[in-house]
Amino acid sequence: MRISLIMTVLMALLFSVGNTIIIHRSYMSSLDREEQEAVDNLQMVNSVFKLSYESTGQLNENQILKTLRSLGTYKTSTDVFLLYKDNELIYGNLQNKEINVDLNSILESMGDEDEGISVYYKSDDNGLRYIVSSSVISVDEDKYIICVCRNIDNVILLRKKLYGLFVPSFLVILVVTAIVSWIISSIIVMPLNKLKKATREIADGNLSYRSNIDTDDEIGELSANFDKMAEELDHNVTLLKEAAEEKDRFMGAFTHELKTPMTSIIGYSELLRTQNLSEEDRDDALNYIYSESKRLESMSLKLLQLFVSDKEKLELKKVCPKDMVEDIVTHLRPTLEEQNIKIICRTEDGLANLEPDLVRTLIINLIDNARKAMDKKGRIRVDQKFEEGNVVFIITDNGKGMPKEALDHITEAFYRIDKSRSRRQGGAGLGLSLVKKIVDMHDGSIHFTSEEGIGTVVTVRLKGGVADEEISEEVSEQDSEQVSEEASDEPFAEITSE
Repeated sequence: MRISLIMTVLMALLFSVGNTIIIHRSYMSSLDREEQEAVDNLQMVNSVFKLSYESTGQLNENQILKTLRSLGTYKTSTDVFLLYKDNELIYGNLQNKEINVDLNSILESMGDEDEGISVYYKSDDNGLRYIVSSSVISVDEDKYIICVCRNIDNVILLRKKLYGLFVPSFLVILVVTAIVSWIISSIIVMPLNKLKKATREIADGNLSYRSNIDTDDEIGELSANFDKMAEELDHNVTLLKEAAEEKDRFMGAFTHELKTPMTSIIGYSELLRTQNLSEEDRDDALNYIYSESKRLESMSLKLLQLFVSDKEKLELKKVCPKDMVEDIVTHLRPTLEEQNIKIICRTEDGLANLEPDLVRTLIINLIDNARKAMDKKGRIRVDQKFEEGNVVFIITDNGKGMPKEALDHITEAFYRIDKSRSRRQGGAGLGLSLVKKIVDMHDGSIHFTSEEGIGTVVTVRLKGGVADEEISEEVSEQDSEQVSEEASDEPFAEITSE
């Protein structure tokens, strides 16, 4: 609207000034032309007098009067001829007009010179204007003043007519300019309105909104820069949200991971407090409490590293996965057997570059997740082996299993298949998300195979494993009898790991 108004006012101003200048110049040009005509007529009269004098050798008042009468009565002549002698008018074809010529001004303008022409403008009582050209002729001792008064009514009327045409043309130009300027300003402002809407959407929180103005001008460049800024802002806000969610997940995961070792510590402490144990069992319980406490301390630091500084490289150590798995299974067996859940393991000798505390957390989480899939009783098997430079952990259970549509989401934070069962068992939906994070940090992979009512197989491959070629795959001595029994179990036979 402002652009249209400015363009209209500017055009009106330019049109007014331009037409005023044109009309004025036309008027002045007409005046100059009429003035030249008056001077030319006076020169013509003087030439006639000069020729008459040259031809007869004399010039008298009668000859002057005769010449002026003939010129004044000429049909095409519109000029008024006046003849003054001693400041008195002796002839004039006034035709009922009254023209008072200022003789004193004429004589003063000429000075002492008899030859020369004086020109000035004169208005009569009716408002008519004249161009008066005058000259002095000396005859013997008398001086005659000849005046030619040229009527310029046509020039005045022409100027009035031009001014009369100016007003309607000005109004037409004003209306046309207003319409054209409004259309042009609308076209110009249209992308600016889109950009304005984009800023409003961004201010209202819709960070995904873009102006998308595709023009090859400054507005298009501004739009491209604005969209780039909005994209960066959206990206930064997303990073901030992800960072906030990451911190929340960290707190949830940390609390979740405290539960299992704390439960074991409390259980062994209660056992030491209420039961008379043998020295060997007592030492074993104390050692487990101590080792779990140290693991809690180490795990807190590792979780902090995992969820706050996950871009830092892990300090991998060369460890024996076989010992790790057997130790976990040995210490979890009493707790699981209280829930009528049998657990066995099958391991292979060798070494692997791992972060032991995080991998221990990974295995415990997978075993705990398998435990939660069983309501009353069941079986869990933990296999550990080496394949093509990888150490492989396979956790198999014969629990409830999972539907196929859940397999793509189970590693998402807080995702729970059976929410009521997870609440009863104290789950927060963070265990498998933590497992996935640990696997990613080891550049590994995790795969789930599950059938409802049959069970689940979880296969984890971590890089950096080297098998001991001198030791073949074997079943741990203490579980060899149980492995033979479980190998023929139908649920385990129906689910195969990849």
